[in-house]
Amino acid sequence: MDTGLIRVLLDPGHFFEARMQDEPSLKVPALIALVIGITGAITGAISANAMIAAFPGDMQALGSIGVAFAVVGGVIGGFFTWIAVGIVFHIVSMLFVGEGTLKRTLEFTGYGFLPQVFGGIIGAIFSYQIFSNLPIMTASRPEDIAVVIESLTDAVLADPLTKIIGIVSILFLIWSANIWIFGMRYARNLSTRNAALTVGIPVGFYILYMLITLAGWL
Repeated sequence: MDTGLIRVLLDPGHFFEARMQDEPSLKVPALIALVIGITGAITGAISANAMIAAFPGDMQALGSIGVAFAVVGGVIGGFFTWIAVGIVFHIVSMLFVGEGTLKRTLEFTGYGFLPQVFGGIIGAIFSYQIFSNLPIMTASRPEDIAVVIESLTDAVLADPLTKIIGIVSILFLIWSANIWIFGMRYARNLSTRNAALTVGIPVGFYILYMLITLAGWL
């Protein structure tokens, strides 16, 4: 891994301070978003492919279209999440009179997604393991597809690895949040306290949502 990216993970404060000396660039953040999108696409394809097995034989081709949509959606999702999170941080930082361009905010937000690359890879591996262990269920009639897919979904949620994926996701999100705090401090010229609030408010609500969701799976 590039030493600059290692510095993002281990010493984000000095990394972003140095980046402020250069013009904003979205190339590396866009690459990070692409990799995250690809890992999401792999996970989506694994899930969709398992669900296709539930389709009657004459509907398998239709199910394959679902896999394609899952892959495309995963890749687009990586970029959408990056931009959406960056915009949210930019708007919240306005409450603290943040100064700095949206492009710089997006750049530093993108770097903060780097831990999600590792989280996405782990999630894809665990998802493959989960779906590999699913019982083989095939609907004999089109009207039975919903029932079979519901049974498969229940089996996925009951798998302990599903809970582990959720916990791992939260841990890597906290790692990203730590990086984002330093990023917003420099990108938006905020105090450490205000940068922590800029990141902590939206991320905190999302983590709360994830915990509630995990509790519902127990």
